[in-house]
Amino acid sequence: MKHVNTIWIAAAMVMIWPARVILQAACPAPDPRSAQTLIVPGTAQYDGRPSAQFAARLDQAADLWRANPSLRVITVGGNLPGDRFTEAGVGADQLRRAGVDPGAITAVAQGNDTRGSLAAALAACPDPGRVIIVTDPNHRSRARLIAREVGFSGVDTVGAAGTPTRFPGTHWAWTLLHESAGLAVADLRRLPAPAGVADMLEKALRTAAGRLRPSRSTRYRHLDRDGA
Repeated sequence: MKHVNTIWIAAAMVMIWPARVILQAACPAPDPRSAQTLIVPGTAQYDGRPSAQFAARLDQAADLWRANPSLRVITVGGNLPGDRFTEAGVGADQLRRAGVDPGAITAVAQGNDTRGSLAAALAACPDPGRVIIVTDPNHRSRARLIAREVGFSGVDTVGAAGTPTRFPGTHWAWTLLHESAGLAVADLRRLPAPAGVADMLEKALRTAAGRLRPSRSTRYRHLDRDGA
């Protein structure tokens, strides 16, 4: 009986992270009139063309800006070896084409993961006021957590309505797994665990993810090199 109880407790603990991802993804979108800054984290772009996932974030940001044209919009994200374009630059170009005032847009071409990109955004705009991060629905929980960790004081998130990572597709299942693992790493960083344990777990998870999704392996190798 004790062994069975231990299994149930372990299973419940494992389910905590997916539950947090799903609950945050379902939260209502914040009112753009309550914010001063939008941040759009970059993701895959193909020689200057945003991926469907990235384009959905940018379309959502453009809609929010139209609802409150006083918003400043920060696009973030660097590039990988061999890329001619940065994610931030591609995002800024796409927003301009969507009719967003060029004077409202700041491209911060740094960062290849959420933490690095948000830290770069805060460094470029130290007084952003109330912030809305425009990302994928399943990324909302982790993006908000990391934003607070890097120094943002008032932050909300919104999930891009047109994202291809919608329930119940394969992409949705992958992002749920990815974000749940990311939350586990983030929680471990806040515990009094031995130094480096969270980094070791993160590296192991990236290695596994790279094998499951070879298209992402280059990004993970680049992040590991940056961390080293």
